[in-house]
Amino acid sequence: MEKATQHQTATKSYEWKLTTFERQGNLFVEWSTNAPFRAQKDKIEVYEKGWPSNPDSNSKAWTWADAKNSPWNTGLTYGADWYCARIAQSAPDGPYVYVEQIITK
Repeated sequence: MEKATQHQTATKSYEWKLTTFERQGNLFVEWSTNAPFRAQKDKIEVYEKGWPSNPDSNSKAWTWADAKNSPWNTGLTYGADWYCARIAQSAPDGPYVYVEQIITK
């Protein structure tokens, strides 16, 4: 078996951003990325009592993480201890995993 003599590597980094804020008493979530693609089946989820072990369960509100939906009025009253996250499926069509997470204060 021959050994590889020349390795070549290409690296590219992307930023994924999640922001929460209050507007007219409601919790809004805003997201963005500079990636030229979406995470696989990504969603924005809001949980009330901590991070569930299955990110695709027990949310109080959720929406698909399509850029045209951002910022999103969750319809929930703004306050402390809302657990907000972007989640996406691990490939290929695997379980959902957390991408970004915020707890409101």
